[in-house]
Amino acid sequence: MASSLEKIIASIKKLKTQNVNEAQTKDWLIRPFFETLGWDFSNPDEVVPEDDDSAGKRTDYCFYVNGEAKLLVEAKPLSNPLADNKMIIEKLNYCANRGISLLIITNGDAYKIYYSELKGIGKDKLLQEFTLSDNVDEDVIEKLSKKSFEKDLLLNYSRNISLFTTIKKAVENLFQSADKKFIRIINESVKEILGHKFGDDDIETALKQFTLQISTDLHENVYATDTTDDNNDEGKSWTIENQFRDGKWSESFEQYKKLRKELKSVGITFAENPTKRYISLLQDSKSFCQICGLKSGLKIWINLEMNELTEEESLKVRDVSKIGHWGMGDIECFFENGSDLEWVVSLINKSFKKVVNN
Repeated sequence: MASSLEKIIASIKKLKTQNVNEAQTKDWLIRPFFETLGWDFSNPDEVVPEDDDSAGKRTDYCFYVNGEAKLLVEAKPLSNPLADNKMIIEKLNYCANRGISLLIITNGDAYKIYYSELKGIGKDKLLQEFTLSDNVDEDVIEKLSKKSFEKDLLLNYSRNISLFTTIKKAVENLFQSADKKFIRIINESVKEILGHKFGDDDIETALKQFTLQISTDLHENVYATDTTDDNNDEGKSWTIENQFRDGKWSESFEQYKKLRKELKSVGITFAENPTKRYISLLQDSKSFCQICGLKSGLKIWINLEMNELTEEESLKVRDVSKIGHWGMGDIECFFENGSDLEWVVSLINKSFKKVVNN
């Protein structure tokens, strides 16, 4: 798959200098991308172009698995920024009419995945997005493969995101507006641990500081379907080298070593916990940063919120708090050759100090 993607990415970079219309974008970029992922555009039982409903509404493609519609794809020209909320709402309404939960809107380079069951309107239902020409994680792309849809992996992931984020919000609301009964329950547990209680006001103040983090392992497992092909991972002890294709991605592996050395030089102490998806940096068993190895560079999730960043810092990161992603942190950034190491270290240090001081 990697070599095919590289060809598509090369085409994207070449075509960006040209005036490419929607039909050309579909033929030259979008169709080859999905064909790389195993979808057969010559099979009318698998990919149906201009598949409309009883009201005559349609998207560019509807993808089927075993006769069941699984995914709608709306194509736009390469130059389109995909920001028209009216259009997004219209296509999501079409999803609802068809009973299809997943929608992709793409310009052949940027891919935006919407899950119609998420709370909100239009852009609020954005589940995940990626740009092929911008160091995309192949694990994200793999979710769109025919093989993945045969197992409903993306749908299950979407359901998990919806479930966990809703419960997270509900529990945090419970903390923020804790009633006396809830405080008494907490205090009884405190007494079992310490032998005495705290004041109700102290507990109420402490609860208002609580936020929750969701382990991405749960995203994959709660709605697990047939994962026979993944069973080889069960019980596997992951290493740091695994994150870099067993060290074969030497460039990004060296970048990780460089980052790790710089973090230690500024006094950040941490343990490394490699998982299947990322390397978690821990301080006293609490993760403050997660690092994903890419073929070129590092994708980093930092446990901070946008309101904790300076204006300059906010321009260099992406807020992924409402978008599905592997790491637990709500701030995402990239580090690659030529990147300013100092500002990345500064952000990670800010997250580290937040963990130490809490």
